[in-house]
Amino acid sequence: MSDATAESPPRTRWDVIVVGGGPSGMFAAHEAARHGRRVLLFEAGDGMAQSLCPRVKAVARGRRIRDAEKFRLQCAHCTCLTGLGGAAFHFDTNLGYIKGLTRSKVESDGQGGVRAYSGLERALGGFETARHEIGEVYELFYGFGLTRADFPEAAPGPAGGAAGFALADTAPSQSIMVDEALVVMDRMSAEITRSTGRILLRHRVTRVARRADGFAVRVEGDHGGEYTARSVIVAVGKLGLGWVREVLAELDVAYATPERIDVGVRLEVSLDEAAPLTENCHNPKFGFLNEAEDTVRTFCVCVGGRIMQYEFLDTVVLDGQHCLSAPTRRTNFGVVTSVRVPPGEDGTQHGLDFARRVNKVGRGGAVVQQAADFLGLRERPTRQLASSLPAAVRGDLAGALGRRRVADVAQMIERLNDFSPGMIGGHALIAAPVVERVYPAITLSHEMESSVPGLFFAGDSSSKIIGVTYGAVTGRIAARAALAR
Repeated sequence: MSDATAESPPRTRWDVIVVGGGPSGMFAAHEAARHGRRVLLFEAGDGMAQSLCPRVKAVARGRRIRDAEKFRLQCAHCTCLTGLGGAAFHFDTNLGYIKGLTRSKVESDGQGGVRAYSGLERALGGFETARHEIGEVYELFYGFGLTRADFPEAAPGPAGGAAGFALADTAPSQSIMVDEALVVMDRMSAEITRSTGRILLRHRVTRVARRADGFAVRVEGDHGGEYTARSVIVAVGKLGLGWVREVLAELDVAYATPERIDVGVRLEVSLDEAAPLTENCHNPKFGFLNEAEDTVRTFCVCVGGRIMQYEFLDTVVLDGQHCLSAPTRRTNFGVVTSVRVPPGEDGTQHGLDFARRVNKVGRGGAVVQQAADFLGLRERPTRQLASSLPAAVRGDLAGALGRRRVADVAQMIERLNDFSPGMIGGHALIAAPVVERVYPAITLSHEMESSVPGLFFAGDSSSKIIGVTYGAVTGRIAARAALAR
């Protein structure tokens, strides 16, 4: 694979420049290269194998991690989120729906009813289009080395059937472990760079400027300087939010502050307690509407996983880590509310303020509280559960979240316990903050093109979707539209 150590500098004029080497950026670059176009991808981090977490590297080498080493090999704040493959592929992860697609989210229809939808469906302008593109991405994954899974195709709609929930989606999904992801990324890189494409690692894009014939991109790195292209595809992840906001302002891209953002917690229970939830689907999605008609839902179920925290701008937030190759005895999953941003407030800042409020209680980090204390239960739990977060700070998480968010979590716990009695006991752990979907709401066409012709946004930075396969789809869509210009 061509990278920043190459002796000769690359040409300066390209058909397409891609910023970011995660799934959306890699699939965008691959789509351009397979059509014979000159495509240059910049990734600020290193190669995937070089940027993996020390713990993941140890497991990949077949080393057994003893209990005494677990916390030493997991940083208090994860920094292994950049590099080729993006944050998603630096750990075992969930790819999402296999071949099919379901409408896995619900919202109020404004008339007292509930409407189910798919974020990808809305981004692309049609359910069948989104469904077809997911199938295409999976076929590419299989061609690059992912083990083909034989699951029934998902039905186009919510599964239903769980009392108390407006939606209970148990459509099958597929996981990918780091060792397979390494193979996929290596083969994709080889195809991109075989003829018309180039990948430059450890190169950070600092500026995107408009020109009469396209764009000028300023880059820092061994081959730093100015590169030009007819089209630019921005495909950075969540950590690129600050830079994306600068691009939007400088290029006068049309966008709005997000009207809704997702805020919440992660619940952690033992593997056995969560088994009824995950025995038929390892990433089930349950949702309901609260009294304010905001959606409360589960997401990112990590069976046998752990909770991780990372720095996001000036805050610390949580995510779930899948540990398929070295599972723990715990399961954790997110519980988030899609909250309306108050009129006149910036949605991104509203989400960051939520995280800051929790961080303050956590002395600069995340906060963990036992469910009994969080819910104000009189009966004390007879057993204890250790948090998977290293150096977890115990504190008044309920006080930091406020009455409405506590009520949302309490209602989710109540419904899950109705689904499987005793699943979430008083000894369960609740950790925060979780903040999602705080990117500015960029005005994009169904081809992911912004109000600035030739400038596209894919994956997390599109503000429309999150997830590996969704990101890959938007990268390919953006590349095809760029090639048609």
